[in-house]
Amino acid sequence: MSDRRADSTLRVGLGADDRGISEVVAFILTFAIILGSVGLLYTTAFGAMMDYQENEQETNAVRAMDSLTDNFNDVLRSNGVNQRYGELSLRDGRITTGNGGTALNISINGSDPIGTDGSDQRFAGYGDGVTAELGEFAYESGDGTVAYEGGGLVRGDETGSVVLREPQLRCNPDQNTAIISLVAVSAEDRSVQASSGLGVAMTVEDRSSKVYTGVENVTIEREDDGAYENAWNDILSGWSEDDGGCGDFDGNDGRVVVTIVEVDIDY
Repeated sequence: MSDRRADSTLRVGLGADDRGISEVVAFILTFAIILGSVGLLYTTAFGAMMDYQENEQETNAVRAMDSLTDNFNDVLRSNGVNQRYGELSLRDGRITTGNGGTALNISINGSDPIGTDGSDQRFAGYGDGVTAELGEFAYESGDGTVAYEGGGLVRGDETGSVVLREPQLRCNPDQNTAIISLVAVSAEDRSVQASSGLGVAMTVEDRSSKVYTGVENVTIEREDDGAYENAWNDILSGWSEDDGGCGDFDGNDGRVVVTIVEVDIDY
């Protein structure tokens, strides 16, 4: 009798110990799975959230710069507009201004009207005598740059550049006319970075315009390959000498209007 009871007690004790060990192992495994799931969710969700935030910042920057471009271009649309003001929410981005930017060579019948030789010097001072330097006004963020150039809007990053809004360059060979209207930013080399909003004012410094008649051909080409090369290649498609020039007018009956508005940008 005593032997059977002792044996039964021994078996019961061993069974309880086995169940205790199994419960501990199950708890450890469950806790590890929970921790792993939380870590995985945090990693993927945080990355997705950061991507979404960056995309939203870029989208908002493009919208803000597009609205500002439309506002600033009033100086081209009307001779009576000499100042425009707008605001940008930088969101840790950076605004830069300067005298650099893209340089364009505008030629009419093979001659350069920018810095014209002789008594007509109305375009002299916009460049080095052969180019129109458009200057620089740009918003920079971690995803790239959105730049206002010549009255147009382009976006660039390490992969290249695209056109967001074309400058006011119009050519109609059927009517023998072409209109070239550009904004040239002449501002100090400055930059500012902030997380809040920033007021930006554009003021007209000079305005030059001339009507050319008896035109057979007009071309616009970039002087160098630099920032926003792809975007400007698209903008000037059909205007370059390789394309024959925009405005292959019938004979010498073409009419071209060139307007350059020099502006200062302050903030």
